[in-house]
Amino acid sequence: MRRRLLFVLLLPLLLLVALTALAIGILRAADINELTILRSLLGPSETTTAIVAYFPLLQLPLQIIFVVVVFVLAWLVSRVSGRLSGWLLKAAQYDPDQPTAAESSLAQRRRRTVQQLVAGFISFAAFTIAFILAISQFFSLSNLAIVATVATNAFGFAARDYIGDMLNGVSNIFENRFNVGDKIAIFRVGDKLEGVVEHVTVRTLGIRTRTGELINVPQGEVRILLNYSRGSYSGVDVICKVAAADLPAAMAELLALGREAPALLPECIEPWTLVSRDGTLGSAAEIRIHARAQFGHGAGLRLRIMMLVEKRLSAAGIPLA
Repeated sequence: MRRRLLFVLLLPLLLLVALTALAIGILRAADINELTILRSLLGPSETTTAIVAYFPLLQLPLQIIFVVVVFVLAWLVSRVSGRLSGWLLKAAQYDPDQPTAAESSLAQRRRRTVQQLVAGFISFAAFTIAFILAISQFFSLSNLAIVATVATNAFGFAARDYIGDMLNGVSNIFENRFNVGDKIAIFRVGDKLEGVVEHVTVRTLGIRTRTGELINVPQGEVRILLNYSRGSYSGVDVICKVAAADLPAAMAELLALGREAPALLPECIEPWTLVSRDGTLGSAAEIRIHARAQFGHGAGLRLRIMMLVEKRLSAAGIPLA
């Protein structure tokens, strides 16, 4: 009971000391002479003269209290940074793509990633400001600016790739270029990487290739990207090789079959088209069947088209070369 009463009695004094240290620390950080402000507030008197005379003895304790207060405030901001980031995203009306029920988990995961990213920036900014204010109590800000400029240039040159990866990762996440589970292809200089997105971080992108390897790609290399998992349809190509003498009959059969394809194959969106593969003609000719499948059903439709074409040409007495 006595401890609680003592705490209640000392609390106003502690708050007064903390506010005084905070005010004097901010004035010092702004390179304003706190003694001049003190003289103007108290006016000329013996009390003012005594306070000014003994102020250097109180300066170091007040500076230490100021450092403690600003870091406590930064810690409190970091503790509520998650709520602050959620409020900011809500105020900015950030709602990726208005997901369907099947995509809701991915959208929630993406929003959580963005919210964590914004929360991290808020915490970083809070502690950076606290650090600058703390250093300014003991060193001149003009000297700090020179040192900070040199250090920033050196750090930026040494970590330019790392920083570039993080900035590009932030851009990719906010622009929603891909989700976990998307099949993508990344075009790099002299190389093409294709696979399924397995995990996404601010700095790297994990891709599982067809052969099973997990490749971590820096976000800075994700510039030209093809996302197979987004679109209104999937393209399907099937190549038929027939004898040159059978080309007119084969074309007629395939064109007729193409008009029937949407009814025979539910995945086929529209009648397919026929094109020449390379434009050459010899003893045999190659015909490319190009069809449009419902999005994500291209592989299954390709096999069904192959079986349907083989059956129709066999019935017409046209052998495949």
